[in-house]
Amino acid sequence: MSNRDKWQIKTVQREPLSPPEPSGATPRRIAFLTVIRGGKRDLGRNVVVDRPIVIGRAEDADLPLQDLVVSWRHARVLPRGRHHVLEDLGSTNGTHVDGGLITAPWNLREGEKIFVGDTVVRFSMADEMDLGFHDMVSQLVSTDPLTGLESKRSFDDALDYALEAARANGLTLSILMMDMDGVKTINDTHGHLFGAHCIGETGRLIARVLGSRGQACRFGGDEFTAFLPGILKRDAVEVGEEIRGALEGAGLSKDGIALRPTISIGVASFPEDGGKLLELIAAADRALYRAKAAGRNRVSV
Repeated sequence: MSNRDKWQIKTVQREPLSPPEPSGATPRRIAFLTVIRGGKRDLGRNVVVDRPIVIGRAEDADLPLQDLVVSWRHARVLPRGRHHVLEDLGSTNGTHVDGGLITAPWNLREGEKIFVGDTVVRFSMADEMDLGFHDMVSQLVSTDPLTGLESKRSFDDALDYALEAARANGLTLSILMMDMDGVKTINDTHGHLFGAHCIGETGRLIARVLGSRGQACRFGGDEFTAFLPGILKRDAVEVGEEIRGALEGAGLSKDGIALRPTISIGVASFPEDGGKLLELIAAADRALYRAKAAGRNRVSV
């Protein structure tokens, strides 16, 4: 597997959840796993055990964890009849249940805690209504309602982990700082609902352009940021140009009124432009200011 393949990221943009329809029937009991200790971005994450569930650091794991002590594919939970079986997948540090190392397949009991690296995952049973409620709360906390992108808090945790992983593995990481052009004019001319429409559509456009290459968030007003693990600065500039060109050609409109916002983007990369997060953000900010000063609607380094 190449370094680039290891860094594939699933961009988060979720559809709104709907609460389950009321019913007089007894709710069906469902087995699920919940992260109760670990990285901030992982905390509270649920996954239903209705198929074999791989726990690990790989992005394509069924329960992906941001924990550098966890193996790429650390352990697996399999539904087997009325039981749910935990297996270690040859992990470096082993898999523990309630403090004891497992050396053979283990039949999980409700409430037992699975220890993988520095992360703890609880095995539980719940009905569909309870599980739907917890998923809804999790989405509200972790998603920006205007754009569908991850919340800034969730993004910041992911960026901290990505930089730590890049440093540990000798890889690069690029940051894009983005500021929309023309939103104030749209607000002043047509009203804030039109400006909000442009911001929401731009967030969704950024997510589509990034795909699995990176992760983005809106961190205030009409400003966005993104990080691109394993991508060199020159390639990050090309990604920035894709975003800039896509917005320029998007032809946004609302209520029959054409809207023409653009976006300015600054790019910085680890370790070339700094070894610490604040240094990287400051470098990307300086590049963004240069893009603004040079006439806007451009990408600068």
